[in-house]
Amino acid sequence: MERQLDVAAGRVLDRTLRGLGITVIAGASVAQVHGEERLTGVTLTDGSTVEAELMVLCCGVRPRAELGRDAGLTVGHGIIVDDRMATSDPAVTAVGECAEHRGRLYGLVAPVWEQARVAAAVLAEPSTPVTYAGSTMVTRLKAAGIELAAMGDHSTREDDGADDAEFVTFVDRTRGVYQKLVVHDGRLVGAILLGDTRTVGTVTQLFERGATLPLERASLLMVRRNASAAAASPTALPARATICQCNGVTKGAITAAWQAGAHTIEEIAARTRATTGCGTCKDTVCGLVDWLASADTQADIA
Repeated sequence: MERQLDVAAGRVLDRTLRGLGITVIAGASVAQVHGEERLTGVTLTDGSTVEAELMVLCCGVRPRAELGRDAGLTVGHGIIVDDRMATSDPAVTAVGECAEHRGRLYGLVAPVWEQARVAAAVLAEPSTPVTYAGSTMVTRLKAAGIELAAMGDHSTREDDGADDAEFVTFVDRTRGVYQKLVVHDGRLVGAILLGDTRTVGTVTQLFERGATLPLERASLLMVRRNASAAAASPTALPARATICQCNGVTKGAITAAWQAGAHTIEEIAARTRATTGCGTCKDTVCGLVDWLASADTQADIA
């Protein structure tokens, strides 16, 4: 989680995990595994031992670039591509977790769809001016007892001497809440919402659109603190607002699917792929479906 959180947020998450009965050992990794037929424990690099019956290994997403390297393509951490998803051989295109664009690799579904749309457009019509400029990263952690959304560059700290950066923070360690906004030139460039993500829809839209923030920055964190967790009215979202981050599905796409006859969550998912990724958008999609159904009912009455 060091990529998703700053130090202060890490402390709050540590406390939340401990409250769930999870012991956190940071700065140490497994040095030795004990047990013959069954696991009995591990020794860590700090010299401590932990009794255990189950060990889960997590390595994240790693690019499989062997095929590109064997084919003579330029390879860094992944197969290097330009803004049109072309490799060092103009006859070869690469997208997905194996592709390295502007020095960056993406391990999420949404950027892959964005890359694929650019690659498809270029392959279908080579003269098209479409390009891929990189993806805005919004990460959601879906785990029992933990709410977390992180986006953009939130690594800048107030003591870094960044005079052109604004910081808006709220911390309530008792409730396990840590919220931070990083603002440059009046626009949101990074955010962490931990423990209370009820405003994540608004914050995400402002981040993705690069829109100018309201002067009362704290309203983005505090306005709904004592309100119910219900989603904001769908009428307040523009058609271009991204509802499903995993598959890049907008409010407009969901509305179009409804108008085409998809009137249930399952039918919406089949037509647009919304809710078929991590699933965190399901409540918002449900809200949209209820709103569209209500709008149709009112139109019939009128």
